[in-house]
Amino acid sequence: TSMKRLFSGRRVALVLAVAAVLSGCGEDDGSTSEVGSVQVFVEAEDSIPEGLTPGTGEENIADGWSVTYDRFLVTLGDVRAARSDATETLGDASVYVLDLKNAPAGGYVVVEFGDVSAVRWDRFGFDLPNAKAGALALAPTTQADLDFMTQNGYSVYIEGTIGKADGVSCPPGDVDPSKCVDAKEVRFAWGLSAGTSFDDCATEDGFTGFAVPSGGTAQVKPTIHGDHWFFSNITAGSEITKRYAQYIADSDLDNDGETTLGELKQVDAADVFPSPTYNLSGALGGPVLTAYDYVLAQARTLGDFQGDGECPTRAWAKT
Repeated sequence: TSMKRLFSGRRVALVLAVAAVLSGCGEDDGSTSEVGSVQVFVEAEDSIPEGLTPGTGEENIADGWSVTYDRFLVTLGDVRAARSDATETLGDASVYVLDLKNAPAGGYVVVEFGDVSAVRWDRFGFDLPNAKAGALALAPTTQADLDFMTQNGYSVYIEGTIGKADGVSCPPGDVDPSKCVDAKEVRFAWGLSAGTSFDDCATEDGFTGFAVPSGGTAQVKPTIHGDHWFFSNITAGSEITKRYAQYIADSDLDNDGETTLGELKQVDAADVFPSPTYNLSGALGGPVLTAYDYVLAQARTLGDFQGDGECPTRAWAKT
């Protein structure tokens, strides 16, 4: 009868509706049957082991100073990846202290993911957090380095020297050259708690994230740069900038051959980073008022990707 057909139709509709609801509650995260693997390794930019030289090239120090690093330690972890077209994610919360001055030739392998969907993972990020208990060291990073970073809560620690045969140190903001003193070499040793997260990483060509080949391995390189303390601006995209080191010499207020963080905190930014030579807008954490603020702000830009690619989305790290 018509009543039976109506009931039967409603029952079929109900069954289809329930089936639709149940299918929506499944684990369909967008993963694919074709899979590969991902190897994440941390690489040091050449400026860290090799230093920087004076000159007029894009990578040179423009005001005649050379730069040599003796130690360069970073804390890195919470590697993550996701897809904008699915809910599938990758993640590893491990945190490492890494000696980048003595990094292995192939970099530090920090995590490997297997059985990863062979598609483009267009969202990649990592942290340079402040070190704390639970962080690990990867050889040749020493236990002493690990202890040093975790006990002080540093995200980065650098020691080095700037040098210039005719170098001088001039009082910040004073234009009287007679007050300058010879400063052929100035040391620095700076530990910073500048924990920062880096996301939306893309290659220098603008390709976001990475692609996993079916049956193959995608090699993903968070890259740490060693020249950002010398930039004439605070980059969040391509590194279109000059590099200068004179501020370090001028900030050696007691002329003892070493510029300390304490001295940087006493130096007005406008006195050593004059406009228009410098443009220090856009610093994560607030305006750059002192030379110390500048160094801290640049520490929050160190995380790059696949060499010279950028990770423009930055925030305070969770750890």
